[in-house]
Amino acid sequence: MSKHNLDRRQFIGLSGAAAATLGLAACGGSSDSGDDKKSEGDSGEKKSSYKVAMIMSGIITDGGWDQAHSESLKRAIEKHPNWEMLEPKENTANADAATAAESYVDQDVDLIVGNGNQFASTWAEVASSAAESHPNVHFLITNTNPDQELGDYETTDNVETVLPDFTQLGALAGVIAGLMTQTKAIGFIGGMKLPSTLSKYSAYLAAAQKMDPSIKGFYNFEAGFSDAAKGTQLTEQWVNSNNVDVMWGDASAVDNGARQALEAAGADTHFDIAQPIDAVGDAQPTVITSTVTDWMFGEAMDQIEKGEYGDGKVIEANIDNGGVSLGKYSDAVSQDVQDKVAEYTDQIKADTLITDAEVEAIKATL
Repeated sequence: MSKHNLDRRQFIGLSGAAAATLGLAACGGSSDSGDDKKSEGDSGEKKSSYKVAMIMSGIITDGGWDQAHSESLKRAIEKHPNWEMLEPKENTANADAATAAESYVDQDVDLIVGNGNQFASTWAEVASSAAESHPNVHFLITNTNPDQELGDYETTDNVETVLPDFTQLGALAGVIAGLMTQTKAIGFIGGMKLPSTLSKYSAYLAAAQKMDPSIKGFYNFEAGFSDAAKGTQLTEQWVNSNNVDVMWGDASAVDNGARQALEAAGADTHFDIAQPIDAVGDAQPTVITSTVTDWMFGEAMDQIEKGEYGDGKVIEANIDNGGVSLGKYSDAVSQDVQDKVAEYTDQIKADTLITDAEVEAIKATL
């Protein structure tokens, strides 16, 4: 298996008994007739309430990936009072992911969410079987490219995926880094050398160099997702040897270690851009803002209610629909910088700040 086909769970190497799963079910209540009764109950009557269940690889208090999914789902539930969010089951190992999903299929949970592409391969049989036996059950897998990762599915009638715009995420971080760095040296830590990681970093550096062409980028794509000490080690090395003063990370717990090194170097001169949750606050003195991902669960709920869900469609998360955004700013970011970021954000949204060719040119060097 190549690195590009690995997922976060396989890389971390978690094994053993899987934790039970989280359930969020959604009863579909849509109107449409015809052969599409996905939003109707067994009696054919429209549903008035729905349930959604999430199956997670980690824990909802990880300060990163899993917490971002949990917070996104809670926001969607607030806007969809006819949906019930079941208690999530955390730390679900790959070996138990199919069984976890089956337990929710048996309960006719309307929407079963897998928080990452690690669930794509393990749910193929479950999803195909459920399409016939439980047509009101739907599957949503985040961070998943269906062309690359759903090829072994017999049917995707009841499956959709969510993909953030990685270029927009990287460009937002790059603008902030480019405007805030005083040393013209910025860093990036990725947990694994995935296509999404390379896209994020390439856009990050390309956007930063639009702020100042002399900016240099330093990176590591093999840091894993769980060892904070690795983040501390890498960041200390770059700070001491290369004068890096701004970091952006994509490595969950490893990012916390990077922040520790930045704080030791001086929180008033060394900064971090968090992701994928809004992490600005007194507990994180080096975090100056965050690139925030919303996983668009509300869009999936709307589709189910309308009877329009499935066929392997991709729900995109981008600046336009609020799926990609910047969080709060710390006091370290001046109003002048904030105003400039707003202007550049409009350019990112319009695809005029950086070109695909510029991003690909950087990616080709990695």
